[in-house]
Amino acid sequence: MKAKKRRSDIGQEPHKDPRFLAAVDMVGRSGADQFMMWYCDEQKPIVWIAAALFEENWECAAGMNPLRAVFRLCETLVDGGTCVHCGKPTGFVPDLDPTVLGELICWYQWDPELKTFRRGCEGDGK
Repeated sequence: MKAKKRRSDIGQEPHKDPRFLAAVDMVGRSGADQFMMWYCDEQKPIVWIAAALFEENWECAAGMNPLRAVFRLCETLVDGGTCVHCGKPTGFVPDLDPTVLGELICWYQWDPELKTFRRGCEGDGK
């Protein structure tokens, strides 16, 4: 029987997914002074933690793999903010999904051509 790729397998090898480094870059673009990632394997399942330092305050998120942890950290940092370019509330989407509320929210989405997460208003000349 051939093993199917499960959703939980996504991100097991983050160095092979260009979104991983782009998400780490997104953490830095959000104003973080430092980024750290580690895992805890004292108990099963293994949990990955992504953390960012902002002056003297830490923010962190966890996931079952490195990619999911850094995506969750990006969501924590970006979702609910305000875009300094267009003034709309911001949101983070790790894929190129067509988003709901596109007119109301400035979504940071994956751009495979530029290999970065771009804000929704970037194409509007703002």
